[in-house]
Amino acid sequence: MHQQTVNPAGIKPQLLADLWHAAGDQHKSADLRLRYLWTLHALGGLTEAHVATLLQDDDEDLRAWSVQLTLEDGKVSADLLKQFEQHAATDPSPVVRMYLASALQRLPLDQRWTIAGNLAQHAEDADDHNLPLLLWYGLEPLVPENAAAAMKLAMTSKIPLLRRYSVRRASSDDATVGEVVSLFSQPMAAEIQQELLNEMLASFEGRVAIPMPKTWQTAYDRLQTVDDQGVRDKADQLAVIFGDQRIYPRMRTLLSDPKQDISRRRQALDVLVRGQDKAAAEVLLSDAVLKNEQLQSAAVRALSSLGSDAVPDALLKSYGSMNAAVRGDVISTLVSRPTWTASLLDAIGTKAVPAADLHAYHVRQILAFRNERLNDLLKQNWGEIRETSADRKAQVETWKKTLTPAALKSAHLGNGRRVFSKTCQNCHRLFGTGGEIGPDITGSNRANLDYILENILDPSAVVGRNYQMTVVALKDGRIVSGLLKQETDSAVTIQTINDQVVVPKADIEDRSLSNVSMMPERQLDALSKTDARDLIAYLASPTQVTLSGPPSPLDAKTGKVPGAIEGESMKVVEKTDGNTRNQPMGGFTKDRWSGNDHLWWTGAKPGSRLALEFTVDQDGTYQVDTAFTKARDYAIVRLSIDDRILDAQLDFFNQPDVITTGVLSYGDVPLKKGAHRLQLEIIGAHPEAAKAYMVGVDYLRLVPQDAVSEKVPQDRP
Repeated sequence: MHQQTVNPAGIKPQLLADLWHAAGDQHKSADLRLRYLWTLHALGGLTEAHVATLLQDDDEDLRAWSVQLTLEDGKVSADLLKQFEQHAATDPSPVVRMYLASALQRLPLDQRWTIAGNLAQHAEDADDHNLPLLLWYGLEPLVPENAAAAMKLAMTSKIPLLRRYSVRRASSDDATVGEVVSLFSQPMAAEIQQELLNEMLASFEGRVAIPMPKTWQTAYDRLQTVDDQGVRDKADQLAVIFGDQRIYPRMRTLLSDPKQDISRRRQALDVLVRGQDKAAAEVLLSDAVLKNEQLQSAAVRALSSLGSDAVPDALLKSYGSMNAAVRGDVISTLVSRPTWTASLLDAIGTKAVPAADLHAYHVRQILAFRNERLNDLLKQNWGEIRETSADRKAQVETWKKTLTPAALKSAHLGNGRRVFSKTCQNCHRLFGTGGEIGPDITGSNRANLDYILENILDPSAVVGRNYQMTVVALKDGRIVSGLLKQETDSAVTIQTINDQVVVPKADIEDRSLSNVSMMPERQLDALSKTDARDLIAYLASPTQVTLSGPPSPLDAKTGKVPGAIEGESMKVVEKTDGNTRNQPMGGFTKDRWSGNDHLWWTGAKPGSRLALEFTVDQDGTYQVDTAFTKARDYAIVRLSIDDRILDAQLDFFNQPDVITTGVLSYGDVPLKKGAHRLQLEIIGAHPEAAKAYMVGVDYLRLVPQDAVSEKVPQDRP
């Protein structure tokens, strides 16, 4: 920008004067005036005097472009800067304000403050798609430069995004986080306190060893007097991050108190884990926590880092009464330490824990200890470990002989989806449903049998870099293995098969990148031939299907499932609400029920329980086969036998037809001779269901485990 016209190309001054006259002529269209202005600028004829005049023009585009063209080189005189600052405060046009916000990034840092502060006062720009972000891009470098001034600007801003982003940016630096903490000495609404605390917590994700600011203890005391419980809870989380030891006893008391709200108890558990409070182990192992279904899984995972020598015995003692998901957490926790792993392998040897519960992922973690005794126990109690490519190819060929086109044509896709939900869905997405640990397989080559089998049986054959497993050996003897999700200057975040673990770098003894996939190998090993067939067929399906079990094996003559205990014949031994009676089902033609009848439970509500008695003739381990009714007004239930949860969440919703669930099978259930209880607890209903919370029990069948259909013969991976 020039005070006088510069004419290096020998352009006639009259031409420049004419261009300026045309650009300033308000009788011409705005588009034409802009063209004259751009030409004048390109020829080096735009002066600060011209810009001062344009800033007063009635057309917003002329004003905006005068800013843009002036600051292309990032230089501006003091007089013109003051005019820009004034327009940032008073210009009614969002276009001009947007150009001023964009220009901030070209100005020296010390010239940005007033423009940014004035632009931040325009509440009408808070919901603009671009302006708040452009303003933040210009403001962001000022935060570490002068955090105190940046916090003052943020707290007086009428654009919430600037306040949130400024607080998060200042919190991300140990040198400036104290300025954020100091804000809590000011009076402010509880919702603003919540907002600031949320941004601080977000900035601390994946970081450890954040030094406590000098102003923290006073700020914490003040926050604890706020009426809002959410504010106090988030302040507690910050206290742990800053290493404030005052918080731990109170969090242990809160966690152990069954009278407290479950969400607050869960938050207390998270706080204790984040703070690595070793004294919390006793509370985590208490009945108040370990037997609470809503805390159980998180507590088991927490014990991997907080646990004591009492952990293996306590977890193995309760193993049989836990649901499948929690049992998986127990396995993952026990294989995190060598001595705990030995206890687990001993339990597998005595059949207290089924060998099938130990997956190849866990085996790899055990091998990572490089412990001869553990390797011997693994071989003795679990099986041989073979890792050759020839073994993998043989496995593929064996399954291809079983999964013929004719076999796959007879598959039950609904049961395949049910198997997928129990074995694959935690990690993979298919048809928009599932986890994001592994890749989304919706668009993969699923219809190709070779492709599917090779990836299921030998997932480590080709591993994308994003899915290579990181193995971290810690100084306390633990092993953590999984996908590297985040790395900061102080910690790494590892996604394991069942948890996300933040590992301080100071605790790491060794870290390596494995060439094997995180996905367990040979996942078909643990499935029956029927389930394996149905899973493979479902994976090849071009569209989503309804989740269900395979059809019930009805006898053609009797119309009943051989050996089944009919639901309507079972004795009701507990019913907290509602009514039960048999309901003939012959009129519902979309499916078939055993004996064309079921036990119908109506008039119940969430929290209601029903227990049905059945008798076992002899001690043994059984596969429990069940079938229920599904309809548009049916409930979601928790299913258990005695104290053993079979399924934590069974959804009986279906629309529009009334159908059965098909056969739902639960293997390796130990039962002693005598009377037992099949228990159903209503826990809710599908969002689209009519909230009548009905339940229909078709039948229960006990099949000795050794009589269950043989699996395809194969060696351990």
